[in-house]
Amino acid sequence: MGTHRAVERTCVLCRRRFATQELLRISRDGDGALRTGERGGRGVWICSGSHEAGLHAGIRQGLRGPVSDEEADVIDQARRAWIETTSERRGA
Repeated sequence: MGTHRAVERTCVLCRRRFATQELLRISRDGDGALRTGERGGRGVWICSGSHEAGLHAGIRQGLRGPVSDEEADVIDQARRAWIETTSERRGA
């Protein structure tokens, strides 16, 4: 059989491609709530190297809709926690 390639997605901020394990997914569910993790719904992927500049605009554009200030804060907290967790796993 052929070799399997890792699934890659593009970070909405830096536009580079990464394996999904290296990205954080943010999506909007059917009720309109923002969620992190691999769930259904319209979503975007961001890498750990993404800087805060442009973060919310990139997510707004990718989700094709507004992101409230409260949602932006939740996204920022989730992103920081995710970066910390991935850094610890890598031993950084």
